Amino acid sequence: MIKVYELNCGQVGVDPAVPDRSISRNTIAYTGLFRSAKRRIWLPVKAFFIVHPKGNILVDTGWDSDVRQRPIQTLTFPMWFASKPRLPQGEAVDEQIKALGYRTSEITVLMTHMDIDHDSGLRLVKDAKQILVSPEEWRAVHSGQVRYVKRPWKNITLKQMPLINDPSAPFGKSWDVYGNGSVKVFLTPGHTPGSATIQVTGEDGFVLLVGDTGYNRDSWESLKIPGPVYNQKQMRESLQWVQKMRQDPKCLGILAAHDPQETRKVIEIR
Repeated sequence: MIKVYELNCGQVGVDPAVPDRSISRNTIAYTGLFRSAKRRIWLPVKAFFIVHPKGNILVDTGWDSDVRQRPIQTLTFPMWFASKPRLPQGEAVDEQIKALGYRTSEITVLMTHMDIDHDSGLRLVKDAKQILVSPEEWRAVHSGQVRYVKRPWKNITLKQMPLINDPSAPFGKSWDVYGNGSVKVFLTPGHTPGSATIQVTGEDGFVLLVGDTGYNRDSWESLKIPGPVYNQKQMRESLQWVQKMRQDPKCLGILAAHDPQETRKVIEIR
């Protein structure tokens, strides 16, 4: 039995153009610059915890608990301006893992990508067995792009996922984590250069953990491109792949990091 827990790690307050850039002709509307704060929407911030017979995996980390007292200092002013954090007590990722009866030192962390609302909580799981990102994302975070804030992974070693060539993968690269097809990582760029999607599979079917490769159901059903993207063409192709996977009769669900419509707390896969 494999269990996939949804960990609701607070909320993020953003401009409505973040999940869907088509709502505004302003190409930087998603940053909130010159936009009314009254229009801000609040989306859930989710991480996912895979309880697996071969080892437990955390996908993304949500907010650092320090945002409760020092949001600007924790995120930096530009990131705080664009993405306002809310993190109630008990909803930090380490608090939730402990509440489920597990230790952060016993898990592996897989990052879908390294935006601030996904990697802010890395400090809380820095004792994990290993923390991995795709090679493409690893290069991006070390490239000096303003999008990436180094503070969340300061003094933390980020390892590169051993992606290999895979003709069946949407962008030709994947990693079979346990060698039996039960947890597989696919490169799905577009939102960032190295965004990844994790597929969890059992006899019952599979679940996709897409990170921000789709903010909600409408993203992949209607191919809604989000505001923050690295490459719109790749983003569309990744969404088309998610759409195709959702139509597979064996698909048990698509779990996105900011989808308010998906509220299942745990999915069990035999």
